[in-house]
Amino acid sequence: MPDVLHILGGGSLGLLWASRCIQAGIDCRLILHTPAALQQWHSREDALLFEQQGATRALKAPAELADSSPAPINKLIVTTKAWAVAEALESVAPRLNADSELLLLQNGLGSQQAVRLRFPTQRVLYASVTDGAWKRAANHVVWAGAGQTTLGDPQHGPAPGWLSLLTTAGIDWRWEQNMLPALWMKLAINCAINPVTALHDCPNGQVLERAGPMFAPLLAELHALLASQRVSLSLSELTQRVTTVIQATASNSSSMRQDVHAGRRTEIDFILGYACRTARQVGLSTPVLDDLHRQLQRHLATLGLPQD
Repeated sequence: MPDVLHILGGGSLGLLWASRCIQAGIDCRLILHTPAALQQWHSREDALLFEQQGATRALKAPAELADSSPAPINKLIVTTKAWAVAEALESVAPRLNADSELLLLQNGLGSQQAVRLRFPTQRVLYASVTDGAWKRAANHVVWAGAGQTTLGDPQHGPAPGWLSLLTTAGIDWRWEQNMLPALWMKLAINCAINPVTALHDCPNGQVLERAGPMFAPLLAELHALLASQRVSLSLSELTQRVTTVIQATASNSSSMRQDVHAGRRTEIDFILGYACRTARQVGLSTPVLDDLHRQLQRHLATLGLPQD
């Protein structure tokens, strides 16, 4: 029997992956959070609108609630925001088997480790995704920029065979035997870009200009933090990687800026918060990171948004 992929979360990343899988003929089911969201989805005849380079295609996308069916979930792709992972997974926990596999696509760090502790018998895979996507409407996703997905097993196991479905879906992915350094690198890049875009309400391409003289010391602190986590690269290499991402995504709006615009809770606690806490734990002084964290918290407070 072919594998069924369940995608937990109807945000931009969940809809992007669902669109690509459905286009490739893969049996894919969206798991939405509330009865109201599911009713709205059905009212649109389960139509998922996938927009790429100005062209929009309507796809039929089956959706359900976590408790809609007793059918087991064997392959689960978790696309919710980092702060929503725990509650979302609890909702589907009764449908998971001991051999179910979970693929986590969250930004930042912290939520992944919590999932591994909560689900010790299931195989939990980590991922870092660099595609850009945003939603025009609840059922309309725009693929703003193609990226690469890095996947790995924190317990250093081999890539499972079902990941070939991602190849079928045209998803550019690679298996990383040592996944944590890849996630730390993504975290550092997020720390350098996302908070600046959210504070100054600017696209990625304006980060260097808006950050000004604090940018170089910020990267120096992030470099020291990466070194403390055994991520080996020079400060010039880190600077090059960050500036390359800024240039490649110049017109994009970061996920944190999108959250602020939509009045949603951000992932600050899993990006800047996690970086600052880890720095303190390993005895690093990070005044620029800490100040950026405080500035962003104050900014979120003035907007009436959660500061964590």
